[in-house]
Formats: sequence, C-alpha cells, structure tokens
Amino acid sequence: MVLKIEKQLQTTTSASNELAETVRTRGVIRVDAARLSQQAISVLDARLAAAVAPSVSRLEARLAEWETRSASAITKRMVDTSSEVERVVARVEDAVRAAGRAERRVDAMTTRTTWTTVGRLCLALVPFAAVLLVVGGLAFGALQALGVGPLLTWAWTAFELADEWWAKALIGGGTIGGIALSGAVIWKLGLKLADQYRRW
Repeated sequence: MVLKIEKQLQTTTSASNELAETVRTRGVIRVDAARLSQQAISVLDARLAAAVAPSVSRLEARLAEWETRSASAITKRMVDTSSEVERVVARVEDAVRAAGRAERRVDAMTTRTTWTTVGRLCLALVPFAAVLLVVGGLAFGALQALGVGPLLTWAWTAFELADEWWAKALIGGGTIGGIALSGAVIWKLGLKLADQYRRW
C-alpha cells in the first residue's frame, strides 16, 4: 500500500511538474509589435477618416465654390477688358484716320505754297508786328515812367520782411492784383490800337 501511495505520489508529482511547465510556457505573453502596430494603424485610420470626413467635405465644397466665383470674376474681367480694348482700338483707328486726313491736307498745302503765298503771309503779319512793337514800347515806357520796377522791388522786399502770415498774404495779393490790373489795361489799349490800325 505504501508502494501504491508512493507511486501515486510520483505520478502526481510528475503531473504537477508537467502542469507547472505547461503553465510556465503558456504564462509567457509574447506581443508581435508589427502586427499590433498594423492593427492599431488600421483602426486609427478608419476612426480618423470618419472624424475628418465632414470637415474635408465642407472644405471641398468651399473650394469648389471659390473656384466657381474666381472663374466667374475672371470671365467678367476678361469681358470688360476685351470691350475696353475694342473701344481703345476704335479710338486709335479714328486717330489714325484723322492723322491721315491731316497729312493729306499738309501735303496739299505744301504743294500749293509758293513764294507769293509766303510773301502774302509775311505782309499779313506786318500789322501785328507793328502793333506789338508800339504796344510793347508804350507799355515799357509807361511802366518805367510810373516807376513800376522799383515798386515791384519794394513790394517783394516788404513781402520777405513781413513777419505775420496775413501781412504776407495782403502784400502778395495786392502786388499780383496790381500786375493783373496793369496787364488788363495794356491789353485793352493794345486792342484799341489794333482797331485804329485796321481803320487806317
């Protein structure tokens, strides 16, 4: 009976050793990193695609809308530019036609201009030259007699020496007004002289 118990104990011990070895070999967990990362990436890709899909579709819709607006704006600008170019081309064509007409007139005038015509033109300018000389001489003499040169020198010296802005404005305005008034008087006298010369 002792032998039987001993045999049973040996069997139990060997079974227990085998069981312990099996548990030892199965108790070790081995992780395959490549397969784990591949699985995690596929799961993350699916979740990320699902999370980002609405934003991507909104962005695509906005991009499509922007492209449509840009295309319509560019088309409108091109139409406006082409119409403006057509207007400019029409104006250029009108200018070329006018230049052609002027060139033909000049050619016609140069072919008709003779020494007689030049002489007549010079004779027509003689009265204007005479009036200009007379008016210029009278104006220069009158201005010297009236002392306008020293008056203008005095006015601009006073303008430079004035300290207040309103004094400068008054002196400058008065001087320019006097010059304009005397110019108008000389002009009217010149016109009267020209009329008198025509009557002679």
